[in-house]
Amino acid sequence: MTMPTTTLKLENCWMLLAGRRVAKGDLLIEDGKIAAVVERDCEPDRLVMPGLVNCHGHTAMTLVRGLGGGLPLQRWLEEAIFPVEAKMTPADVRAGAVWGIMEMLAGGTTCVADMYDFPEETEAALADAGMRGFTCRVGLNFVPGRLDECVKYAENHPKSHICIHSEYLTDEKFCRALADANRELKRPLHVHVSETKKEHEECIQRHGRTPVAQIAATGLFDHGGYAAHCVWCTDDDFRIMAEMGVSLVHNPTSNMKLGSGFARVPRAMKLGVNVALGTDGCASNDNLDMFEEMHLASLIHKGLARDPTVLSAWDVIEMATKNGAKALGTDDAGEIAVGKAADLCVAGLGSAHLAPALDLPNLVVNSMGAEDVEMTLVGGRVVYEKNEAGGAFAGGQSVASARSALLASVRRLGLA
Repeated sequence: MTMPTTTLKLENCWMLLAGRRVAKGDLLIEDGKIAAVVERDCEPDRLVMPGLVNCHGHTAMTLVRGLGGGLPLQRWLEEAIFPVEAKMTPADVRAGAVWGIMEMLAGGTTCVADMYDFPEETEAALADAGMRGFTCRVGLNFVPGRLDECVKYAENHPKSHICIHSEYLTDEKFCRALADANRELKRPLHVHVSETKKEHEECIQRHGRTPVAQIAATGLFDHGGYAAHCVWCTDDDFRIMAEMGVSLVHNPTSNMKLGSGFARVPRAMKLGVNVALGTDGCASNDNLDMFEEMHLASLIHKGLARDPTVLSAWDVIEMATKNGAKALGTDDAGEIAVGKAADLCVAGLGSAHLAPALDLPNLVVNSMGAEDVEMTLVGGRVVYEKNEAGGAFAGGQSVASARSALLASVRRLGLA
């Protein structure tokens, strides 16, 4: 039996194409993939670019958006976040994840790497929404039975990754045991690394080496991975990451809000590290807008280097798309090219802050925002379309019902 072909055509568009090219024309999508790129002269009224890839998030933290603002990382975790998270139920995490997924899809994000408790709830919410994503059971050595839970979750969820929260919330025995189990699983590692100077220096005091070197020594990077933050990483850390296929996930908003510092992204790139972008969670950002991460990443490093040529607009766009797909092992996405998955962000160009469109890559990085997204596609399927009611989402859930569930959980947690 021949299956019917699903076809969609996006016409009269500006397109950000593979190879750092900008063109006018149409995109033809068939069976979830880009079937043709038709370049022609037209009068575009929208922009099509690869879907954004959020390589480090805690999606359900929409529940605690803005909580603990103004506190440094350790106090923020211990005083504001951990006490609330200890009261969260699977239903709470589902409500927070659904709301966060809606926010991401409405902002053109098509894939997320999520690190949070009750990961099966986030995985189910992603599936319902038609969004790509990778979940994990977070490795923590102070939770009884957590090592077995990490292994079993990875075994039972083929699209999941392995994870430890960080070097400082695990120990060497835990890490080596998880690495041993991963010899069969062969999954990349999702981890926080060298987010603060304190974390970085205390690891050196404990082990005589940095967090990156210590994690590498346990075998947890043997199948690659992606490390969030990397603010205090050394050149030797970057060399290890490049050699072992570990991507750096830059989280500029979160690192500035928590006063952690600035990851040395241009240096990491020079030493061969794949650099992607992430939002982190809503309590340290406080939104899931990947356009904002692009904008800040571009400005920060130009300012720090006192050099406007550092990180071109295309560099930053690829961090949010192509490099993100590479970090997560989804090399079939992240670019607009024939044969690639049709994971796409379609943005309108009618707003005042987007005219004139003289330099499209510059416009994307420095002027565009999540509010400009009109449509998001994953695998050729429209999973979000802008409307006056807050957006139409695949799966049929309304914004009103999702908001109601979120706020009910917020009240149950004693936050409102």
